[in-house]
Amino acid sequence: MLMKTLAAAGLAALLAAPAAAQAVYDVAAPAPAGFDRAATGRATLTHLQNLIRLNTQNPPGNEALTAAYFDSVFRTVPGVETHVLTVAPGRANFVARLRAARPTKKPVLILGHMDVVGADTAKWETDPFVPTLRDGYLYGRGAIDDKGMLAAALVAMQELARGRERMTRDVIFLATAAEEGGPAVGIDSVVENHRALLGDAEFALNEGGRIRIRNGRVSTVNIQTTEKVYYNVVATATGTGGHGSVPLPGNALAALARAVNRVHEWKPPVRLIETTRLYFARLAPTEGNPEMRRAMEALTAPGASRAAIDAAAALLSREPLHSAVLRTGASLTMLNGGFRSNVIPSEGKATFNVRIVPGEDIRQVVAEMNRVAAEPSVRFALDGEPLPAPAPSPVATELYRAMESSARVMAPGAVVLPFMSTGATDGAVLRGAGIPTYGILPMPLPEVDELRMHGDNERVPVAALGWATEYLYRVLSAVAR
Repeated sequence: MLMKTLAAAGLAALLAAPAAAQAVYDVAAPAPAGFDRAATGRATLTHLQNLIRLNTQNPPGNEALTAAYFDSVFRTVPGVETHVLTVAPGRANFVARLRAARPTKKPVLILGHMDVVGADTAKWETDPFVPTLRDGYLYGRGAIDDKGMLAAALVAMQELARGRERMTRDVIFLATAAEEGGPAVGIDSVVENHRALLGDAEFALNEGGRIRIRNGRVSTVNIQTTEKVYYNVVATATGTGGHGSVPLPGNALAALARAVNRVHEWKPPVRLIETTRLYFARLAPTEGNPEMRRAMEALTAPGASRAAIDAAAALLSREPLHSAVLRTGASLTMLNGGFRSNVIPSEGKATFNVRIVPGEDIRQVVAEMNRVAAEPSVRFALDGEPLPAPAPSPVATELYRAMESSARVMAPGAVVLPFMSTGATDGAVLRGAGIPTYGILPMPLPEVDELRMHGDNERVPVAALGWATEYLYRVLSAVAR
């Protein structure tokens, strides 16, 4: 009993974070009618802790564990029907549909993915799969990507179900497998084999955007309306093999190193699309650095010349995140070559993860990589086939407007703007299937925590979880009632 009392006291202390930190997550507006902020915050934390304990690192995935958990929870919610969609041993997708009492509109879909990337346990301060509360944070793999959003969406759905008689459209909860890579057993499988369970959804709410904290407050709400298209490009170097005791001028690894370094240093040309132009235009007034602010204004000025755009982009590109939004990005992610320390290999390979701006031709990008590399014995080639990029989701839909207005109520001083995600999400598949999809990571985060995604010691501020749940509840209430 004493241990339980101490644990409860510790949890209460964490939920009552230090005043300076807590103020970031205070909402000036009253809570929605019947919405208990403290209770929903506690519930979101509990569900996220339970989800982190389920080891779904991909590979192998094991998302069936999480699908079973969701099934057990949603089966207790009145008005909800559930479906566990097994796709392979240990792998499953999950669908829960909250039925409106008198639906007059098409459903809204809210989704997240159950798999997480692997974790190097030697570099973590805590066990990645044991949720750990420390100094106002919850540590664990998936706390941000993407189990935090799933936990918040689950609680928001439970709250919506209490007012089901007022709902005008069904709300469909989708938890997917394999978003972090591997065989197409996740969103692709659901769209191809179970499209009817998505209920002709009018639009969807997914991960992908950002709610960013700057200078102690929510500064921007970035709603993803499109995303870069993901490819891998492999550089293969060939040369003369031999004994390590005799250096050879045609060493394949030396040529590979030169080529890889040139492509690594290369900056593709700036390519602005409607989403990124509006993003920088709305971001400019929030920028504290006068030089960067002027660069954003020059970049998006009507009728700006190519020279003016390039000059502004050169300055903005000092910030890696801005650079990634401005142009195609090519990141070196793998180097392979050699098998013995005393043998010069005849072949070496390097892999670049390439994210292109929608509308660009990956074949032209690969041709330019070969030109920049300038090594006759090294050849860059696309791994796979080119894919069509779905059109960006429009900003005139009821869901986008609800995301915008809910953000302004909860964070009146924040700037809301459309956003092109540099990372890949399940949203691309839904857009390709004709469902406008909008991305948001609903937990407000400072950059230092956002950058822990896929990294070591992933964590989320406990107070951000309640904020996330309220935001999703407000958005879904606005479109479903």
